[in-house]
Parts: sequence; structure tokens; C-alpha cells
Amino acid sequence: MRRLLLLDADVVIDLHSLNLFNKIRKSYHLHVTRKVLEEAKYYKIGSDRIPIEISQKVTIVENVDVDSLRVVQAEAREAELCVDQGEATSIAYLLQSEGDVTICLCDKAAIKLIAYMELEDRSISLQNALQNAGHHSKLYPRHLESTFKESVKDGKALRVQKLI
Repeated sequence: MRRLLLLDADVVIDLHSLNLFNKIRKSYHLHVTRKVLEEAKYYKIGSDRIPIEISQKVTIVENVDVDSLRVVQAEAREAELCVDQGEATSIAYLLQSEGDVTICLCDKAAIKLIAYMELEDRSISLQNALQNAGHHSKLYPRHLESTFKESVKDGKALRVQKLI
């Protein structure tokens, strides 16, 4: 059974620039929030901007609970982390969802926030997501499991510091 994978805009853009979007699509049910869809408009090859059109290839999350979004924004302020609206709505959707949703992010601040909010067990690095899909080639450093784990560790440390 294919797992549900919630993607952030950076991941969508990078998957397109690496020509891996369709590869991961074969292994996961892909979801994005409306805000992520708006943010992931194009990717670059050299100086060319290539439009991204995924609305027919993913499930678009239209309704993100306002209370969940407020929780994410409050936690980000408390942790002194800056995340964009796509990341915030994605994390809010993760909070409100009760199903088997796994979020895939590559922004360090967003990963730290996930760990700060103790949601890291519902997240995955892009490297691991791609390996689960059968892809094993080189990726950008921000996609690596080691980078992901370091950001999780930093987010957990932030949580401990705030509790002291």
C-alpha cells in the first residue's frame, strides 16, 4: 500500500529540477496544501524557468484548520524559527490529520520546528523518501538524511532550552 506523503514547495521544485517527481509519484500518494501549490510555480534549468503543473497529479489540501495553523505559528514564534506559509500550512495539516500522513521537508527551520513540536516521527527526509521509492542517486545536501537528522536534533535541543 502506498503511503501518503505531504510535500513542501521546496521539495516539489527540487524533485522537478532533478527530474524525480514522477518517480516519487509512483510510490506515494502525494498531497500538497493550496499554499504549497501556489508557491511551487516553476523550477530553473540554467536561466530558463520551467512551469510546474501538478494540480492533476497530487491531492490538493484545501482546508487547513485555522486553530492548527495558529498553533504552528505560536510554536514557531516560541522557538524563534521562521517558516513560510507553505510550510506552516503543511505542518498545520499534519497536526490536524489523524491518518497515516508523513511530511517531507528540506528547509532546516521547518524541520527544526517539526522536531520542536515533537512531530519528527511523522516526517521523512527527501533522501529516505526517494530511497523508499527505489531511487539512489546523488541529491543536494539539504535532501540528505544526515542533514535532516541534524535539524531534528537542533529542534529537540530548542525544545529542551525553552523548557528550562
